[in-house]
Formats: sequence, C-alpha cells, structure tokens
Amino acid sequence: MIRAWSGMAAVALFIAGSIAVGRGQTTEVQTRGQDQGSATAERPEPAGEKPAQRAADRVPVIELRINIAGLGARGCDVEIKPGNASCKFKIAHEKGSSPTLHVASDGRVKVALRDVELQGADRVCTVVLVVHEAGQPAKTVYRGFRIAAHNQTAKSKGAAAVPAFDCYLSSPSKLAKSAESKARR
Repeated sequence: MIRAWSGMAAVALFIAGSIAVGRGQTTEVQTRGQDQGSATAERPEPAGEKPAQRAADRVPVIELRINIAGLGARGCDVEIKPGNASCKFKIAHEKGSSPTLHVASDGRVKVALRDVELQGADRVCTVVLVVHEAGQPAKTVYRGFRIAAHNQTAKSKGAAAVPAFDCYLSSPSKLAKSAESKARR
C-alpha cells in the first residue's frame, strides 16, 4: 500500500516539475523576443506617468526651521541630508551651502532646501538631522513633511507661497540630563 502512494507521489512531482520547466521556457522565449524587438525602439512611458507630472514633483524652495531646546552656551552643529532616495535637495543657509551648520545657543536656525525633487507618490520630503553637541554622542533624527500639490498650494496661499517645515528637537545634553535624573530615582 505504501509503495503505491510513494509511486503516485513520484509521478505527481515529475508532472509538476515538467509543467514548471515548460512554463519557464515559454516565458524565457517570449522575453527574448520582446527584448530584441524593443532594442531599437524607445521605451514607452510608464502607465499613468507623463513628463509634465514628473516636473510637478519639483519644489523650488522649502523653508526648514529648526528649533533645538536645551542647548549649552556653545550651541551645536547640525548636519542636514535627505532621508531616503525618493527625496533630493540642495541646502542653502545664511552661512553658505554646507550640509553642516552651526546652531547658536538659542537653538533656532532657518535653512532653505532648494531644488527639492520628490520621486515618491506620497510627495513627502524626508530629512535626516544629525545633531553634534560637544561632549555628547551624535543624535540622529528623521523628519518627514508632506508637500501639497503645486496647484493646491497656489490656490490656498497665493502664487508666491513657500512651504515651511518646523522641526522641534531636544538637544543631546538635555536628553542626557533627563536620563541621568531618571536613573537616580
């Protein structure tokens, strides 16, 4: 009885394997034919995406206002960079275009993110802020900001409206003091 079952299982596996191999060969032949035929022709645009839509995903300027609470007298340095591959931008601030800028002891600084290119469908500008404060380990913070479509922004705020993004953080030294006081309790 067991021999019959194992024989039937072997036959079933052989048939399933033959079908899988046969389907793989036909798919391979079809893709080869498509590749040869499309070598001279340009690739078609992805469905639903037009060049005009891709240009609309560029925002000329976004104002990033960073507020860091609890900084010491020397302030800190903040490194700003895109948070993921779907968001690209250039940095411009009062002291130049370096990705690292010094924040004074008041903890406030304004940065212009220029030529922002959003490649994701959700239109989110993702920013990584790395806060370097003397005597403390670096603190990395991720922030995201959803940008409204250009025509919605122009209708609601006027044609010259610049999207602004407020980012509130606690300094590494303030967090260290807070963790230290919790450990004492």
